Amino acid sequence: MAPERCDDRATLAETNRSIEQNPDDAKALARSGENYRLRGNFEAALNDFNRSLQLEPDCAWTIAHRGETYYLMKRYEEALADFNRAIELNPDYIWAIAHRGVTYRFLGEAYYAKALADLDRAIEHQPNYVWALAYRCRVYELMKCYKKALIGFDRAIALDKTIFAEKNWLIEKGLILCYDGQYPEAIACCEQRLQEVSDDTTALYCIAVSKARWLGLDKAKSEIDRTRTALLAQWETGDRGDILYRLSGLAILEGDSDRAWQYLREAIPINNEAIELVGHDPAWLDWRDDPRTLALIAS
Repeated sequence: MAPERCDDRATLAETNRSIEQNPDDAKALARSGENYRLRGNFEAALNDFNRSLQLEPDCAWTIAHRGETYYLMKRYEEALADFNRAIELNPDYIWAIAHRGVTYRFLGEAYYAKALADLDRAIEHQPNYVWALAYRCRVYELMKCYKKALIGFDRAIALDKTIFAEKNWLIEKGLILCYDGQYPEAIACCEQRLQEVSDDTTALYCIAVSKARWLGLDKAKSEIDRTRTALLAQWETGDRGDILYRLSGLAILEGDSDRAWQYLREAIPINNEAIELVGHDPAWLDWRDDPRTLALIAS
């Protein structure tokens, strides 16, 4: 999903000049931290946020944006602590509330209800907050409330089709439709995507799984073979975590469990969503409760 940009537009050079002129300028240090964060230099961002907070320890903006830096570093507990503190200081800080909700989403299933509550609260205050709408759709998906996810999805892309920039909105919608068992609709969505990018492996995978579940494995053989060929062709240049996961799904779909578990075992350390995907992907439907699958997920 496309990251949300901060509303601060100060350039790094301008901010650095301000800090040189007044090294005790807490706001300039906070702006510098934010510029480093937006450029992906998270350690430098933390350094400047920490320096700023030494001067102004109760600045909710700085605390929240340090929390977002921790979130991007996958230090979710520290992120949550900062978001909690920022909201304690400013109970109507909608940006922090929405981003705390997304942080809860990454703390695991036990926190999904809290994630949903924060995103609901943010959207109640800003009904067209498209970033929060998009992430609420993802939380509904994780909670297996697929129809609510689809409603939220359509609302989000009506406002901004680029919000699902990771995969393209057609693929995202196709996957949710597939998870919901709406296989013909999922295939139609992904075929539309293939008209734009003929070797999109996620679209190919979604079609293969949907067709196998809808019409049977024999009817989907050509789609499975095409998907596997496309995945292997991208091995050197693509996202290996995603490729390994998709290869595991194709293998388990065909009943080749040993190979599927091996691919999944290799995917989990490098694909943050691999464990979540097993719980939704229809390819794994008959194997989710197998003790060996459960052992892999638990490990």
